[in-house]
Amino acid sequence: MELLVTIAYFCLVWLVFFRFKLLRFNLFWSFIVFGLYAGAALTEVILLGQTTPYSKTLMVERYVVPLAPAFGGLVADVYVKPNTPIKAGTPIFAIDTTPWQHKLEKAEQQLAQAQAEKQSVQAQLAEAERRLADAEKLVPKQLMAAQELDIRTDRAKALTAQVQGVEKKIGALAAELAEAQYNLQHATIVAPFDGYVVNLQLRKGGFVRLKQPVVTFVSSEELYLLASVDQRAGQWIRSGDEADFALSIYPGEIFHAKVEAVIWATGRAQFQPSGALPREETITPSNVFHVRLTPVGDFSEHPLHFGARGITAIFTNKAIDLVKVLRRIELQSESFLNYIYNPF
Repeated sequence: MELLVTIAYFCLVWLVFFRFKLLRFNLFWSFIVFGLYAGAALTEVILLGQTTPYSKTLMVERYVVPLAPAFGGLVADVYVKPNTPIKAGTPIFAIDTTPWQHKLEKAEQQLAQAQAEKQSVQAQLAEAERRLADAEKLVPKQLMAAQELDIRTDRAKALTAQVQGVEKKIGALAAELAEAQYNLQHATIVAPFDGYVVNLQLRKGGFVRLKQPVVTFVSSEELYLLASVDQRAGQWIRSGDEADFALSIYPGEIFHAKVEAVIWATGRAQFQPSGALPREETITPSNVFHVRLTPVGDFSEHPLHFGARGITAIFTNKAIDLVKVLRRIELQSESFLNYIYNPF
């Protein structure tokens, strides 16, 4: 945009002073011509750049959730089509439950048998404990042989250990049963919220692995804008500042937003933990910080499509009205330039 304005300005100077010679290009007018240009450049660099940060890197962002099955197996069915809006709770795809249905039935049978076995052993233990109590009364009175007390004691201990073993078996079978029930309940993957599926490559009969993401789900409930701003222009940006933005897909249109937050961190500043000191070539400072914006207004006629790019201007509390007007004119001009499309 700055280049186009510069070309237009000097074309006007050429037309006035050299082509039509409406004015004589003397020392006075040379100071005026270049002074206006220098003043405009300083205004752009100092006032506009510092108090109304401008970004040519704006992106419409949405939350993306990778969906994975709770267990691996064959795909039983796929219920949705890509890029089609669906509501929260809508089935997306299902995994064949035959193996887990068999495991559930087997676990239920084995659990019933183990519980019956426990009842039987507990009845034997109760009888053994009664007989042991009788022996403990009769042996001291020499009405029963002493070795009978040892035999009955060993019998009670053995049955107690057997009950404990059956209880452990029941616990393991209950865990298998719960796992089978859980997997059967989660065999159908549903939409976590309103949105749509993209890049859907699942087909009925395909095989998927345990907890491997196989579907990309895009939320339509919440979106935000992300813009990169030069670090030198980000010092006055605060949450709640007003902003205007334009998208390439809507030439000539200007939309409104508010600053949600400045992300005071950059990926280039992060080092991976290691025992080695960072080398010079690994230190690559970033020139920008990212600003998160919240769109304001009705976008029913101009949907904010995920991935749409554009430009934005942020109006800090340091900006005066004249500077805001100049920045809005610049933003509107840039938006009109989107009508010029080169397909080659």
